[in-house]
Amino acid sequence: MEGKPAPARIRALDWHRGLAVIVMIECHALALLSSTHDAEPFRQFLNSINGLVAPSFIYAAGFALSMVLCRAAIEPVGRRQRALKSVLRIGEVVVVAHILKWCLWPVREDPWQWLRVDILSCIAYSLLALWACVLALGNRPRTIAAIMGVLAAIIFAASPWTETVTDAGALQYFINPKSDSPFPVLPWAGYAFLGAALGAPVAIPDRGPSYLARGLFAMLIAGFAIAWSGPLFERLYPWNPWILTNAGERIWKVAAISLLLLGAERFGNARGWAMKNPVTWVLELYGTSSLSAFYFHTTLLFGAFVWLPFGWSIFFGPLYPLMGKCGWAGYGALAVGIIALTGVLCRAWDPIDRRLPWKAKKKKPAAP
Repeated sequence: MEGKPAPARIRALDWHRGLAVIVMIECHALALLSSTHDAEPFRQFLNSINGLVAPSFIYAAGFALSMVLCRAAIEPVGRRQRALKSVLRIGEVVVVAHILKWCLWPVREDPWQWLRVDILSCIAYSLLALWACVLALGNRPRTIAAIMGVLAAIIFAASPWTETVTDAGALQYFINPKSDSPFPVLPWAGYAFLGAALGAPVAIPDRGPSYLARGLFAMLIAGFAIAWSGPLFERLYPWNPWILTNAGERIWKVAAISLLLLGAERFGNARGWAMKNPVTWVLELYGTSSLSAFYFHTTLLFGAFVWLPFGWSIFFGPLYPLMGKCGWAGYGALAVGIIALTGVLCRAWDPIDRRLPWKAKKKKPAAP
């Protein structure tokens, strides 16, 4: 007797992550550009695009985790295995985040730097919370979607208040957008919970794709509504109403990108080019290796300290002398080069990555 076919992969999600990786590298490479170009229109245009990178990553991570856990919930044994694999993958994100902190931040001189929440740490903490919530709710994708949506709204609504907290000690790194953390859990975890709200219904057999399209439309409309509710937020949060209007603008733009990519996937599948198109191949290369791409491009661009015994250290950073000294031509050439080299390194690392215990797929027994 043959087993059930594996659920279809949402390739548009991989494309979304792939785009986010490429734009992220372009964004970080702006550190090479001279500050004399900061006020130029093209730089401002890039800034408007780059602001969608972090929300896209966090949203996609929440979407994927919720989807795979809900899909695995129909089989108790498979659910336990998937839950264990998922938490190990989250642990992998934590490890990479702390390796980069060790290499790039002055954690040895200032141990408090370990508590600063960067983008990888934010994703890991958000996914841990999602992992616990989704597992606790069991095989109820519609209920999970509703609760995740409510929790996302609570996180965003609470963020202006937590910004005023100044005596929370170490907790401030996680809840205060004005702390030294680049990506505190509040409000950034809200995007992960939004992704989880959309990812859970995808697990519903035969109706998942339609639920996804409806959910994205709802997310688009909600984002518009939040972005245009400035006068209301000025009354509720007079000290910083923009934290929510900015979130609303990011929400509808991320939803619009997801809708366009989902439409492109369906269009491509109907005409047979989605699997063969070199553009989609490149996007999937980066999208399915996003953690590796983050590590490789960060090390290539910003360098890393290699700590040796007896307090010695070596700094590897071939591009460090060029920081803030490039014109547009130099920046463009180096950005393209870093993107390409990151892809090559991801491709080389992929065979090893696939053999990690929490990623290796067990062979299915042959059908009798």
